[in-house]
Amino acid sequence: MHSLGRTPLVETVAGRIRELVVHGGFQAGDRLPSEVELVKQLQVSRPVLREAVSRLEAIGLLSVRHGSGTFVADREWLSSCVKLVGSSMAIEPRELLQFLEFRRVVEGYAARMAAAVASPSQVAVLEQLLEEALSIAPQGSSEAMLADFRFHCTLVEIGGNKLMRNVMELLQEFIMVSMMRAQPIIWVDPEGAGVHRAIMRAIRDRSPEAAEQAVHAHMDLLAKRLAAVDGDGPASQVE
Repeated sequence: MHSLGRTPLVETVAGRIRELVVHGGFQAGDRLPSEVELVKQLQVSRPVLREAVSRLEAIGLLSVRHGSGTFVADREWLSSCVKLVGSSMAIEPRELLQFLEFRRVVEGYAARMAAAVASPSQVAVLEQLLEEALSIAPQGSSEAMLADFRFHCTLVEIGGNKLMRNVMELLQEFIMVSMMRAQPIIWVDPEGAGVHRAIMRAIRDRSPEAAEQAVHAHMDLLAKRLAAVDGDGPASQVE
């Protein structure tokens, strides 16, 4: 595992711990491996691991008991999480279209703010994330989808609103499903790569209005792909 910056690495580690809890047979109240064991298993530093655990504690997945260890949350939360994963896979394309409207508002605002406040180092990290996503997009793998998700989450985080960033993480399954249904084509066609580069260019140029418009263009393109799926037509034929 490597990092393009602290934030992407923390996201990756949090995601791996989350998958371990949800799909690894853990029950409510179970104790996770020790910090030393997790550091060795995930091959990350203690500060990164602790930040990832803190994020999962903030959304209720984990409970940290000082002096005792880190434990899985109560059964009700786990049940809700599993249902969320299942329901995200069963959601209809037209419902995903409604969800895109939510993303349009959140990410449009975040892009506007990021263009206004992003530091040079944050811009560099975001640009590296974009290039990583573009480089592995043709593989059409889950890792390619995760790379795209990291780009969008980092964009929201740079915008400075932690609540929005946490909501994006909580709704990761729905975002990933919409990507799986519409995104593979978007990343590899010129129009799809172009909207992502337009977002990045507007942030680099410190143009809030252009950044928001670029996000809206990205959501419009996603909506066209999903509408094609909903109409039983191949998304690749929608230009």
